[in-house]
Order: sequence, then structure tokens, then C-alpha cells
Amino acid sequence: MVSEMTPTRRVLAAVLGGRVDYVPPANPLAQTTTELMQICNASWPKAHFDSKMMADLAAAPYEVCGVEAARPQFDISLEAETMGCKLDWDKTERPPVTSPAYTNPADITWSDNLEENGRIPVVLGAIDELRKRYDGMLPIIPGLTAPFTVAGHIAGVENMARWTKTDPEKAHSFIEAATDFVVAYGKLQAAYGAHILFLADPSASSNLISAETYREFVLPAHKRMAKEISCPQILHICGDASKLLPYIKQSGIDCFSFDTVPVWYCRQVMGNEMSILGSLDVIDLMPNGTPEQVYNRTRECILQGTDIIGTACGVSSGTPLENLRAYVRACKETPIPRYDDVEDLIRQIGIGIGKNMKENVLGGMKE
Repeated sequence: MVSEMTPTRRVLAAVLGGRVDYVPPANPLAQTTTELMQICNASWPKAHFDSKMMADLAAAPYEVCGVEAARPQFDISLEAETMGCKLDWDKTERPPVTSPAYTNPADITWSDNLEENGRIPVVLGAIDELRKRYDGMLPIIPGLTAPFTVAGHIAGVENMARWTKTDPEKAHSFIEAATDFVVAYGKLQAAYGAHILFLADPSASSNLISAETYREFVLPAHKRMAKEISCPQILHICGDASKLLPYIKQSGIDCFSFDTVPVWYCRQVMGNEMSILGSLDVIDLMPNGTPEQVYNRTRECILQGTDIIGTACGVSSGTPLENLRAYVRACKETPIPRYDDVEDLIRQIGIGIGKNMKENVLGGMKE
């Protein structure tokens, strides 16, 4: 019998492979919906520049819906901005990078005192505010843009993709410089009280790069993040990461947050070597589905063996609060399946897929 757990203890146990009393609804993806912003009087772009407002908005999914995580830093451009890129602040919610800042990795520079540079003090202030407000009870999981994506921002995504083929030494140099920066910033977030870091690496999606490119250029940066930052970490990669999974589980990072990979398949490949977080669809289910549909899908993810339930990407601004509450309720009401039950379910799904493939190939004919 597991004793009652705090949300922080529960999600730390889930990320690190320990026992939990229920699968935590600890979603570290962005949940800055219009309704939540209205409830906590937050607005764009002020929420990016005001520590108190950032902390209020980060905690709103917990305060209003019971989601057991607070995620300060709402955009993935802060790192590139601090390294010299300009952002488009006319965009609502998350400002994109307008153009690359460097063509030569030898020119990359940033302030020695990151603690006081750009918007970093705002994020650190929000982490500090959340830590004091909840006294460690609510897990603080700030966003941290991963090195390959930062390298694409400061050098140009298309340039980086081309250089991995035509000038791999240059590509490696940009990624190493970005890794230096991200490691330093991640250590600061941990020092200010982050319980877990959420590494967002959308440019490492298999929709953009091959598994071989991931292994050569991205995996070393992920390994370095795991080795040099003494704080549990969750890695998120968008799209269908099926072909990357065998390499991702070599990264040493504690947990993988996935998008369109089937839960049962992600569980099968990762085994017990890496926790998994996923995966509620944010294109149709979360904004347009009924609470019952969200509840049932959450339950399905748990039965297929996910360790933490979260969304496949940041939820859209129009996502109803009742759908967020339905997902939390399903986590608390669904018993954790036994390991053998998950294994049996994965086997049955595999047999079903194999049968369908055979029938399609044979056109329904018997052997």
C-alpha cells in the first residue's frame, strides 16, 4: 500500500521509475488557455516579462483544474534571444525568432552573468515565487529549449539541416555552443528551485531529420544535458519519433515526452529503461472533444503503460477547462495496471496489427 503522496513526490517518482499511487496528471506542456489567463488576470506579452504574472499563469492549471505541475517560461525563443536573436513580439502567445543571428560559430557570444541577462531573471523569479508559494508541494517544471533547436534558431533551421550534410564540422560547432549555453541556463533553473527540467526539442523531430542525423548531431547534446545538469529531465520531441526511440533511450535523460507515437509502442521500445509521458491529442481531442472522450483517452493511455499523462504538445488557447478537469479525474480514478497486464495488452495490440497487415497483404485470402 502506497502512502498518500504530494504532487511533487508523485511526479518525481514517476519520472525516476518509482512507485506512485496514481499516474500523475503532471502536464509540463504549455496550457495557457484563454479561460485560465482570464481567471488569473494574465495577458500577452506581459506574462513573458513579469515574474509574478508568469508564476500565476504557470500555477493556474493546478489551481483551477488540478493539473499537478507548474511550467514557467512559455516560449522556446528565450534562449536564442539571449544569444542575440530578435523576436517577433507582434505574435500573441509565443514570439518566434525573426532571423538567425550568426553565420560563423566563432562569433557566438553571450553575457557572463546569465542570472541578470534578458528575460532569464523573469523565469528565475517565477521559479523562486512558485517555490515559496507552494513550499515544494507542487512540482516546478520550467521549459528549457534543447541545444539542437537553439542552434537552429541562432544559425537558421534550414542552414543547420544543410550543414549536417555539407559541413558537419560547422553544424557540430553551432550545436556545441548552444549546448554550452543551455547547460548553463539549466543549472541556473535547478539552482533556483526547479524540480524537473522540460527540454523542448521540436527541431529534432523525425519530420525534419533522419534517425542517423539524430544519432550523430543531437544525441551527444542530449547525453551532455543528462550528465552535466543534476536535476531530473523530461525530453520532448514533436511528431512521429518512432525511428528515434532506440537512440533516445541511450541519452541518459529520465523521461521521454512523445507526440504521435502510439503509447503501447513507446512503452514497448523504452521498456523500463526510460519513463514515458504522453499523449493526449491537442489538434482535435483536447479543444474539440467531449470531457467523456478526454477521460476515456486518458484511461487508455494509462492502461497502455504510460508513466505520466500529458498532452502531445501545448494545448490551444480555446481548450475547455472541463476537458483539462476530465483528464485529471481520469488519472485519479484509473487504477495503475500491473506490469504483466501492460505486457499482455502490448502483445495483443501487436498481434492485432500483424493480423490486419497480413489480411491487407493477402487481400483477405486464407493461407
